[in-house]
Amino acid sequence: MLFWVVVTALLCGSAIQAIPSVFFIYPQNLTPTGCTGTNSWTKWFNSAKPSGSENVDKELLATIQAANGRDVCAKPQGIHVESVSPLPGSGPFQGSWSVTNNIVTGFQSATVGLDFQVRFCCPNTDFVPTTTTTTTPRPMPSSTCGRAEIKHSIANSRIFGGSHAIPNSWPWQVLYEERKPCGTNQVCIGSCGGTLIDSRHVLTASHCIGNNNPSAITITAGLHNKLNTESTRQVRAVERIFMHPNYNNQTIENDLTILRLAQPVTFNTYVQPACLPGPEPSHDENVVLIGWGALKLGGGAYHELKQTQVKVISECNKFWGQVDEDKQVCVGHAATGDSACQGDSGGPMLYERNGQWIVSGVASFVSSSGCTTYSNSRPNVYVRVSAYLPWIKSII
Repeated sequence: MLFWVVVTALLCGSAIQAIPSVFFIYPQNLTPTGCTGTNSWTKWFNSAKPSGSENVDKELLATIQAANGRDVCAKPQGIHVESVSPLPGSGPFQGSWSVTNNIVTGFQSATVGLDFQVRFCCPNTDFVPTTTTTTTPRPMPSSTCGRAEIKHSIANSRIFGGSHAIPNSWPWQVLYEERKPCGTNQVCIGSCGGTLIDSRHVLTASHCIGNNNPSAITITAGLHNKLNTESTRQVRAVERIFMHPNYNNQTIENDLTILRLAQPVTFNTYVQPACLPGPEPSHDENVVLIGWGALKLGGGAYHELKQTQVKVISECNKFWGQVDEDKQVCVGHAATGDSACQGDSGGPMLYERNGQWIVSGVASFVSSSGCTTYSNSRPNVYVRVSAYLPWIKSII
């Protein structure tokens, strides 16, 4: 027997840049973290876009099964639906389930133009394993990049969000500052992180860029504590901005920009370039996040460079439906909850290989529900730098 059930959405959020969203879940006693034990969530699917005379989204189990046979079961135990496009107003947002013999077989939005993704809670025995292949790791680009003369130390005794870095132990980290109008006759300073990849180029996130005006941007290398006077600093103007041509400020896809400095930095004990990929970290391998970001969501930027060690998380589309793991990578730590936060945008995710540090990712977004990555939280999302190597190399 087929019937439709009208439901009202719950507010949630995504994004170091925030992307508010709404979600629906069926049955009512299921939660986003409750599909466990003998069941598991599938990856996220987005099989349709708002269309038709009513311009609404309709996600049907049969359509998804036909296109993704080995990735979804025949009889889901539940369904989780979440918006992926900007919310048109403050709601309320509603939709309808189609249910056949107590199995949900479809979802239809009641909000014009709002796009949704879905995932299903399926019995583990219903999944068909896919074949895995092994590939030869990409070689290091050079033997000199990614080496620090001042050795880092990841402290065992934690403070929230990681530990204070040893000054200049991450010599490729730079501070991005941009002067932006913020009211009548006022100028505010927006800040992000960035990574030196050679003496004249910095990798950062596209969403950090305000007015696409190079003269408004200042890059500081060799910085540790913003409150101190440090002779190690090298301050440079920006000559040109290379924003990825396919950057989407709605979905935060291709969130990568290269900045060309007006004058090269001088490499020394305090300023060095990180390596471009290079070998890549695998699932559950350790990586390091660094930045001057806030200690909590909504807080101000921190004055001293901090660091934390987290792990690469696979199957990230179980947490974030809009994530493309060919171009993005998720990280977090279920035990410590350590996370990037506001102000860490554009900073690096670093992977060590034989004493050299690789900028494997660029900070893109975290959950708007808080800067934590505990097991019941969403992981951080970083741009996967290796996916953009041809574009990067065409510029530098």
